[in-house]
Amino acid sequence: MKRLLLCAAFAVLGLSHVMAQSGSGDFTIAPQIGLNLSNYSSSENLSNKIRTAFNAGVIGEYYFSDRWSIRSGIIYDSKGTKITQSGQDYIDKLNYIAVPLHANWHFGSNRNWFLNFGPTIGFLASAKADTPFGEFDAKDKIKSSFDAGLGVGIGYKFDIADDTQLYIQYQGYNGFIDLFDEDFSVFNATSAFNIGVIFQP
Repeated sequence: MKRLLLCAAFAVLGLSHVMAQSGSGDFTIAPQIGLNLSNYSSSENLSNKIRTAFNAGVIGEYYFSDRWSIRSGIIYDSKGTKITQSGQDYIDKLNYIAVPLHANWHFGSNRNWFLNFGPTIGFLASAKADTPFGEFDAKDKIKSSFDAGLGVGIGYKFDIADDTQLYIQYQGYNGFIDLFDEDFSVFNATSAFNIGVIFQP
């Protein structure tokens, strides 16, 4: 698992370096942090509630033109859900290392708006069950240490310097990998509100 994460990190950083050295377009890098509202989506009608957590990471972006770019990066991404029974909360805390690979369309008169979409893969870093009786490791309850799904987001960039921008963003995600051995399917689903700073090396 650690080797896989290291390989993913080196691949993203290596790709970022190659893109930055290329003369065919601009390259930017953006640390970000955000509020995650996560839950499960299912073929059944679940009564689960939203788990509030966070994400943090860095996004690299390569521009093919002033309208189109491709973005990727590494994000620590908190997922899971909350279940309330008899007045007590039971929280699934699933935390992933996520790697998005999204096309990004920039629009508006100054190209300050952007709409990104594409696949995201995730590697399970930890899984905890937070119960009224304590917190327990629940990694063996998750069917796969790998998650994959579709991400879609929209945001706006504010110019604060010649080579620096501040951005705010809404990002949605829905997974395609079934989480548990149940008679019905359960998938990760997340809404995130992010803020970040874009630098052009």
